[in-house]
Amino acid sequence: MGTDFATGVASGVKEQLKALLTSSPACSLKGSFETKACVAILLRGASLVDLEVAFIRRATSATDRWSGQIAFPGGKREAEDIDDVATAIRETQEEVGIALERAEHIAAIDDIQARRRGELLPFFIHPVVFYIHREVIIQLNPQEAADFFWVRLDALLDPKLQTTYEWTEDLTATQMPAIQIHGDPPLWGLTYFIVLGLLSRLRPHEPPPQSEHGKQRKFP
Repeated sequence: MGTDFATGVASGVKEQLKALLTSSPACSLKGSFETKACVAILLRGASLVDLEVAFIRRATSATDRWSGQIAFPGGKREAEDIDDVATAIRETQEEVGIALERAEHIAAIDDIQARRRGELLPFFIHPVVFYIHREVIIQLNPQEAADFFWVRLDALLDPKLQTTYEWTEDLTATQMPAIQIHGDPPLWGLTYFIVLGLLSRLRPHEPPPQSEHGKQRKFP
């Protein structure tokens, strides 16, 4: 009876998530670029109030555009992938050892053109959302991910955690909105803006992340 109840709760949460994530059509960049990457957004929680989202910290690598940054598991779609969900499942297992199931897939959210430190790149990111209601064993691929962790969805909206990330290139300093979670550097850049898209669907009646001074964070 306990198992049946838990399964029923999980099914109910999944249906609620699906309704929120598909309440309006997702922005698609298919046809605008020849190349895309798929990322897996993993959600868990016994209710919409308790939702947590999973992140990785990418491994440090001189050949990785996003070396050491907080990100979602994912990568470019390969020829053997039958669809975008297959890409997200494969990449998640390769990077953190979680074998996602197709039944855990919910929906896709808005595509976003890839960028690095403000420079637009010639491919786009396709975020695929999953809901899991089971224990998972993490086995990090050290060449891909340095860490895996969960963050409460509400924490991503906490004004006290809103900050900026600054980098200097060609003697010019640039600041970008960020969220201070799980060490340095904070959550910023491409993943930050994917998170904004996720929050706009899962928390549609709440304002987007803003600092303690009330400044809203928007897409550049």
